[in-house]
Amino acid sequence: MSISRQPVKILLTIISLGIAVFWVWALFFPPSRDNVAAVDDTSWSIRANALCQEANLQRDTLVDLRRINTVGPNALSERADIIDEATAIIQKMLDDVTSQQLASPQDQKRVDTWRDIFQDWINGRIAYTAILRTGENAPFAESMVEGSPASTLIDYFAQANRMKSCGAPKDLAV
Repeated sequence: MSISRQPVKILLTIISLGIAVFWVWALFFPPSRDNVAAVDDTSWSIRANALCQEANLQRDTLVDLRRINTVGPNALSERADIIDEATAIIQKMLDDVTSQQLASPQDQKRVDTWRDIFQDWINGRIAYTAILRTGENAPFAESMVEGSPASTLIDYFAQANRMKSCGAPKDLAV
């Protein structure tokens, strides 16, 4: 009983050609690398990054490196006050960055989405300081957006638009 080798050869040839065609396509005709979060107006991104850098410098002046258990009975309240000051700076930064209207409706929609996610994240900071003022030293519980932490989406947008300074601040990270 002999098996004909002709169908096997044809099958292997088709598979080999398929692999070769795939690699030619992958190497010479890759899919578009357009970033869905990137805005076309680079001047907006440059302006935004400069505003965020300035806000980050202002927040740097608020750094408090004391250990919470060495500060005293008002430690959590003091920490909440510092976070509120930092949050006010972040809020002003977001308002300033998003005050400029973009020419493209698509770009404006991207910025509006980023702003809404960032605002939700800011609102979480405000709620967090209210918890601290009750005397509970809880960790900052960041909101989730479509299964991801809000800061991840904020950072993704900032990175896609080359405005690293506009990422979510990590001052409450555990």
